[in-house]
Amino acid sequence: MSSELPIYQLIPQLKHQLLHHHQAILEAAPGAGKTSVVPLALMDQVWNQGRKIVMLEPRRLAAKAAAKRLADTLKEPVGERIGYRIRHDTKESKHTQVLVVTEGVLTRMLQDDPSLSNISLVIFDEFHERNLHSDLAFALCLQARELYRDEDPLKLLVMSATLDTTLLEQRLNCTSLTSTGRSFPVRAHYANKTLKTVEVMDEVARLTLTAYQAESGNILVFLPGQKEIRQLHKQLQARLSEQPHLSILPLYGDLSLEQQEKVIQATVPPERKIVLATAIAQTRLTIEGIGVVVDSGLSREARFDANTATTRLHTRRATQAETIQRMGRAGRTQAGVCYRWWSEEQQHRLAPQAQPQIECVDLSAVTLNLAQWGVQERLELDWITPPPESHFQQSIDLLRHLNAIEATNLTLTPHGEQMSKLNLEPRLAQILLLGKQWGQTELACQACAILSEGDPFSQQDSDFSMRLEWLTNASSLSAQKSKHFYQQSLKQWQRRSQTLKLTKHQIDLEQSVVLGTLLAGAYADRIAQRLPSQGKNDSHSTRFKLANGRIATLDNRDSNAQVDYLLALDIGGHQGQQEDRIFLAQALDMSALSQALPHLLKTRSHLAWSKPDARLISEQQTWIGKLCLHRKKSAQLDPQQITDAMLQHIRQTGLDILPWQDDSSQLIARIQFAAHHDSQDWPDMTEQGLLDRLAEWLGPYLANITTQGALNKLPLKQILLDSLSWEQ
Repeated sequence: MSSELPIYQLIPQLKHQLLHHHQAILEAAPGAGKTSVVPLALMDQVWNQGRKIVMLEPRRLAAKAAAKRLADTLKEPVGERIGYRIRHDTKESKHTQVLVVTEGVLTRMLQDDPSLSNISLVIFDEFHERNLHSDLAFALCLQARELYRDEDPLKLLVMSATLDTTLLEQRLNCTSLTSTGRSFPVRAHYANKTLKTVEVMDEVARLTLTAYQAESGNILVFLPGQKEIRQLHKQLQARLSEQPHLSILPLYGDLSLEQQEKVIQATVPPERKIVLATAIAQTRLTIEGIGVVVDSGLSREARFDANTATTRLHTRRATQAETIQRMGRAGRTQAGVCYRWWSEEQQHRLAPQAQPQIECVDLSAVTLNLAQWGVQERLELDWITPPPESHFQQSIDLLRHLNAIEATNLTLTPHGEQMSKLNLEPRLAQILLLGKQWGQTELACQACAILSEGDPFSQQDSDFSMRLEWLTNASSLSAQKSKHFYQQSLKQWQRRSQTLKLTKHQIDLEQSVVLGTLLAGAYADRIAQRLPSQGKNDSHSTRFKLANGRIATLDNRDSNAQVDYLLALDIGGHQGQQEDRIFLAQALDMSALSQALPHLLKTRSHLAWSKPDARLISEQQTWIGKLCLHRKKSAQLDPQQITDAMLQHIRQTGLDILPWQDDSSQLIARIQFAAHHDSQDWPDMTEQGLLDRLAEWLGPYLANITTQGALNKLPLKQILLDSLSWEQ
């Protein structure tokens, strides 16, 4: 019975807290019923006054599942008193009292109406996941309440399973209410192994087969990512292919909602299933009939490198909180068992909690939201965890590069205003805006549909245009995701584009080069130049240098491997690797790019010593980021530039490059002797002293020296004498 859920014991206290205060923290173990009970229990409160309760869920499937469960409790369809609003899908009406939202929806609501005038309470569910959008929305809600809701404060309720509530209690000035969970006992089976990460998958496969033979019911296997899911799926299919009533099903975030919903449905005996899942199944998402969990003990997260503006995958040990949550999945509906390859002693030594997402992801979308909100300083909002300064500064650099914010502050430009209204990742918004301006709206929508939903052909040729061909035409290519899923996304992008009111700026480009040029407007830092082959070291891959300075590779068999320039749309790697890998790319025509996006190219004069030529070479160079695209020799040389370049060359090479003779060396010895025995302030003639004062004693004689031959003719003895005073 639902009335037996542990959360009911706390409902009177929660109602009292929210009646007399404007915030509450509810910590409830999995199975307590907080998500399915609390919103309904608060619908009729006096402070609600006919307004909405908004509940934020960190995942789309979790939001839909929560809304359905709430609506089922009221015995009515979703869209009446219970509604949801997620990306690409909305069900709500004028009767909706509880609205379940996800991702950036709440942030969009705040931007459209900072007072949230029609909302009485915001519930942050599963806050322990420390989702980036949850952290941002929480900080914005705190400021919105302070600025706009003095007389009728917006109420805030934070709900979590396992969370260090100290910071939250300080921010909200309240004490947490704590509820036990309702779950069946789960026995932990420890294999007591000490493994390296590379060996874990073999042990997980063995444990899964053991669990299948020893236990009954459905099995949930937690794995760090899609690569491991595919690997284990192949092994299990080979070993269990003759089992007539067994389904082996993958579950990860990039699957369509329809595919995910099929995985979580209940099975009817004798049917059994083994679900191979990422962290998506760790908390809120309930898979019916799971009695056995096999835990890899690993978690994979995307970590953003602010130096190169690229995201790299990092595989780490799961935390105590994560392994406890995973184990709990086996005890939701029955007594269960959890198989772990490590020991109980190792379990106690795991880190307690994972890092908040705000500390390790790209913040460009957050910073664009902050600029729209009117924030000028990183710490202006009351964050639970402040965004790292390096990540924040990198996001500012990107937004300025996209012409979204002013050069000196976080004020939105007119272009940035248009971008912020789209409520998109800034790069995708840039593609849509440029496409609209250039009369290439349909192409831009197609590109955004692929980029936003993920590569349908991962592990295949990198050619991005091949994905667009698949999306728009009948194709025999076998994709890992449904074309219908992408076509639905394309319709959403087309609807978005129709809201844009922009002046068209037609560009005169061949259709074959428009796609790469359009994408380069958003990914200029990912423009890549093919590097010369290094022989045997490049026998299997081609190396490219990106405009951000990073080196990345493509398999030699890839269709993009031999192009001179490309755009690396999806690039990644693992921590500790010197070079990244390009997964998705589009060939670039640099003449088309310079015509359509001339602001990306920077021209500057360069004067430096050429060792092969033994002389100074002056060039006009054209750069994009850290890529030099063109070099053109220049005959005009400025005397001061010559002097500076020669001084730099001598400092780098050393004083031995100068034409030392016996007379100049003897003079230095005499000056050093005099300095030792005389009280006058003699110049330092040691090697380091000469280098430190190089511009002072040698600089005046270098204005016309551009070759090694001219340098060899310098009268060093006379130059050194000239550096002394008349008395000396």
